[in-house]
Amino acid sequence: MVNRQTHRHLTKGEPDMKASCNMFSQILKLIPRINFERLVKETKSEHRSKGLSSWGQFVAMLFCQLGRAHSLREIEGGLKSCK
Repeated sequence: MVNRQTHRHLTKGEPDMKASCNMFSQILKLIPRINFERLVKETKSEHRSKGLSSWGQFVAMLFCQLGRAHSLREIEGGLKSCK
């Protein structure tokens, strides 16, 4: 017999959010932000950027790719839970 919480978890196909956030945090630690920011300055990739920084965009795109997110709302909710 499957309890409701487990059944709901399995039917939605959502991973454990705490574990996912922990893994995402560990992956981000592998990427040296100082080097990333240096490359952004060297390539002037934020020259006419408005709003989201290059780092913020990178983090959102990485989260989307690893989490198989399908919408901006899903990405936003997932990133908020990982703060």
